Amino acid sequence: MLKKLFKPITVGGATGILVVTSFISYAIGLLRDKIIAFHFGTSDLTDTYNASFLIPDALFNLFIAGALAAAFMPVFSEYLLKDKKEAFKVANTMLNSAILVIGLLSIISFIFMDQIISLSFSEATPAMQQDIINMTRMMLFSSVVFTISNTIGNVLMSYKHFLSYSLSPILYNAGIILGTIFLQDSIGIYSAAVGVLIGGIIHCLIRVVDLLFTDYKYKFEIEWKHPGFIEILKLMWPRALSLLCWQVNLYIYSVVGIRLMEGGLAAFNYARNIQSFAVSLFGISLATAIFPYLTSSASNKEMDVFTDKVQKTVQRILFFTIPSTVGLMMLSEPIIQLILGGGEFDDNSVRLTSLILFFFSLSIPFESLSHILSRAFYALKDTKTPMYINLVSMAIMAFCTIYLAPKYGIEWFPIGFTIGFFFFIFMCVILLARKLKDFKTKVFLTSIFKMLIANLVMAAVIQLSFNFQNYFPEKLFYLLQMIAGAASYFITAILLKCSEVSNISYVINRVLKRPTDNEKL
Repeated sequence: MLKKLFKPITVGGATGILVVTSFISYAIGLLRDKIIAFHFGTSDLTDTYNASFLIPDALFNLFIAGALAAAFMPVFSEYLLKDKKEAFKVANTMLNSAILVIGLLSIISFIFMDQIISLSFSEATPAMQQDIINMTRMMLFSSVVFTISNTIGNVLMSYKHFLSYSLSPILYNAGIILGTIFLQDSIGIYSAAVGVLIGGIIHCLIRVVDLLFTDYKYKFEIEWKHPGFIEILKLMWPRALSLLCWQVNLYIYSVVGIRLMEGGLAAFNYARNIQSFAVSLFGISLATAIFPYLTSSASNKEMDVFTDKVQKTVQRILFFTIPSTVGLMMLSEPIIQLILGGGEFDDNSVRLTSLILFFFSLSIPFESLSHILSRAFYALKDTKTPMYINLVSMAIMAFCTIYLAPKYGIEWFPIGFTIGFFFFIFMCVILLARKLKDFKTKVFLTSIFKMLIANLVMAAVIQLSFNFQNYFPEKLFYLLQMIAGAASYFITAILLKCSEVSNISYVINRVLKRPTDNEKL
């Protein structure tokens, strides 16, 4: 039974699975936020909870995520084609080294946590500082767990195993929900931190099970002089540097957010989680599904195939993310009220979070495209170009947060975020265009034109729907409004014969397990 579930699948199957499970994962993630918001609102408690992720995430992102996202899979996949024994040495060296490094850094951070937090959050109250110290120490173990889980996840993707990779985020969010529901009465906001640990362990375990159904052989071996491992180190440092800048930005968001207003950081993170729903569902899912195939095409020097896969993925991402932007901008307050409203999340919390979400929505297409464009460079074993661009884009975000937000309002958090990602996409397109072969410009422009018409129709339907607001209960009206907007977009796209509509029918067929002729999605 398990062997039928944990097996290699095509790019079409991978896309279908990742889109569906990403939707489920983020739906559960929004339920997680709803539960936390209901019990704790936008307050000092939720600010401290969000701040407690900074150090554990920094340890993981700086030393592991950079290697995995940019370097490990291209190198491991190449070795897997040539010599599996050597490929296993590379993977084992990466996994064992990562555990040792993250474990050691976690221990050091645990010991000096008092000094780190008091220095980093000097303007927070002593009570807030102590909560951040306690929860950060609890979450440090999750850095080690995610190090193991994400290394295994990249091995699995190299084998074209996507099921456990896509299910693990669902289990992670479920762990946080369980921790919060059952423990919040006894330990308060700490219940969510305990949930992080529970979710992280389950996140890792399902991938370990999936790994048993590949021919990968784990062994405790560390060969730091192995040419494959050395190549990973050479490729990973630019990505690690980019992630360092992102962690600095997260720190700036945290410090400035806590300083600007009570609950400012929490409102920013609630809005960010809703904005990232579309980014994850369409940007990350599609880019993740296609990445192993981009790597294979680049390794085999099939640049026409490489270009075709990049172009189709870009068009598919835009097809889903542009209407996501329009819909969220027009319905930001109803969406926040529908998802998070109630309990401690009062009207002031709704207004603050919806304001941030309104401007955050603008970033959805740009951030989504950053995932496929970055991976296109990584597949070509070019990690430096995205790094240089990213450094500038992160500097733009930091400038807006530090200098403009205190003067003009917290909405400059998401505005600066959008400007930074726009710059990233603009530069990536210019520099990647030189490496693409036979990019079909006319097809691309025609596709964009059809999308814009469909979005105009959707915007008109949403605007007209406000005339019927008094005929329905508030929350039911908001739900019907969203359904009407989405339906009008997809119906218009079908009438205009947008080729990207085929993605929807494919995903539905995969969910219902119907046979399909379009395995080249």
